[in-house]
Amino acid sequence: MKRIFNLKTVIAVLAAAAIFTSCSDDDGPKVNRKVIDFENTGIELAGPTSYGENCYAGYTGGTQFVSGQIAVEPGVYMKFGVNFSLWDDEDSFMAGGMILSQWNYRTNKAGETSADWWYSYKNQCSVYNTTSTDGANSGAGANGSNTFALINGYDDPNSISPAASFEFTSSAEYLVESIDICPNSYLYGVVTGGNDFGSTTAVSLINSKGWFKILAYGFDAAGNPTNGGNPVEKYVCDYRDEASPKIAIATVWQTWDLSALGKVNKVKFDFDGSDKNNFGLLTPAYMCLDNVSLILPDTEE
Repeated sequence: MKRIFNLKTVIAVLAAAAIFTSCSDDDGPKVNRKVIDFENTGIELAGPTSYGENCYAGYTGGTQFVSGQIAVEPGVYMKFGVNFSLWDDEDSFMAGGMILSQWNYRTNKAGETSADWWYSYKNQCSVYNTTSTDGANSGAGANGSNTFALINGYDDPNSISPAASFEFTSSAEYLVESIDICPNSYLYGVVTGGNDFGSTTAVSLINSKGWFKILAYGFDAAGNPTNGGNPVEKYVCDYRDEASPKIAIATVWQTWDLSALGKVNKVKFDFDGSDKNNFGLLTPAYMCLDNVSLILPDTEE
């Protein structure tokens, strides 16, 4: 039987396919790629202010965010949320974790008189992306998207905010090809200007010639570490005299290659830096994430 295709339908199907799959230049095997961009998930966003009150225990102004999941393929989801807080005895961003946001204040909002409000924990849910309109609270994600993820916390016996992570349900394992990252305003402000929220000396990492980095660890479905237990790490900034090259903290989204972790069921993030004391890091342990690129199993045509 002869098949007749509507031209608009064919174009739409081809466009959709281009989002998730790509072919090598030499017509090699198809790469079945899925990009989690955090748009239109239906998951509660951080609010009602850029502090993200609804991510904390005891919030009574509406729906409290605890956890969320985003479809990867049939029967499999990316799952993330806030950590369990020993202080609150329930899940709360007090103990760190991963949430979704659209905030992007890079200067004080109207009516705010505190000089360092924009780079304090009170504005922790804002991304410092200079390609977006300051304070528009839209279009500040990677590639001009609206929604991004925010992680907070690091692994340390003294930390009240354990490391953030995401994982896949149904024991699924994928190669996490890359993630786009960008500092939040809190981190950017403390690194470049220093403040009493982030350092006991209120000295910036620039002036103290310090450094700060983010690390990612992979785990398989059985909970075993991948990549020999070694993390993939990226210097967020490095102002040491011996650094070659010196690395200034970014003001735009950058792509971070995580493929060395191999196929993973879970990715855990950690931070380390030069500004710390006996109680742990003094540099805010935050980072914004977007466009998590996954390589899915091959599909037959």
